Amino acid sequence: MHGDLLLVALVLVLGCAAFFVGVIYLACNFFAAIGRSLLGLGRRRGATAGRCAGRFGRARVCPRERCRKVEYRPARFCSQCGARFSDAGGERTDRFLRV
Repeated sequence: MHGDLLLVALVLVLGCAAFFVGVIYLACNFFAAIGRSLLGLGRRRGATAGRCAGRFGRARVCPRERCRKVEYRPARFCSQCGARFSDAGGERTDRFLRV
């Protein structure tokens, strides 16, 4: 009988602790989101509408007319349709590309 009461008390204490930790976690995330929106923290600078080839060098466009997916990573095959990139077939570009 005495052990059952101790077990119930332990479960209540752990449940309350978990509840308060969850409330504190949600409150911190809420205030962090408010701070980011008001202060503009975490926002990327520069053009976000277009993407460039970046650190991998040149972007490649899939040679298939139906696909035309732009690959920004060094690849031998298109990740969407599987067409093989070749120096003659795949159009290469250094310009900023709109996706």
